[in-house]
Amino acid sequence: MTGDDETNLVISSLARFEFNVPRIIARVNNPKNHWLFTEEMGVDVALNQADVLAHLVAEEMSLGDMMTLLKLKRGEYSLVEEKVFPTAVAANKAIKDLQLPDECTIVALIRAHQLLIPRGNTVLEPYDEVLALVHGRHLSEFASLLSPPYPVERK
Repeated sequence: MTGDDETNLVISSLARFEFNVPRIIARVNNPKNHWLFTEEMGVDVALNQADVLAHLVAEEMSLGDMMTLLKLKRGEYSLVEEKVFPTAVAANKAIKDLQLPDECTIVALIRAHQLLIPRGNTVLEPYDEVLALVHGRHLSEFASLLSPPYPVERK
């Protein structure tokens, strides 16, 4: 995890082939060097900081106010947090009445600083903070249930 790709690659190779470290994650500083960080060189996962940052920026731009708290199963699923906008489709509706996307479940609500474990008859109130586990391909669909039905200027 140094600032030098050559050093990172040498350390990764030594860790794998000399010290039999079972899992090697290496930092790639220059995206042009990413092709060197392979399993043959002893690297299991190469973290290209430019790619990681670009993906984070793109995700934040596409999801509006939704915040990703945790990625699971190599990023396939996300634990996300989003507030219920007052004019959202989900506002003032019971969870059982929502058309939640496949591979999506609401796991908790925060209302008036209290954590609630939701049930099917729990009604989502405006400004509730919803914590949900969602498959990546359904994030936008889930966000649309909690967001305003049209773009608004937020203050």
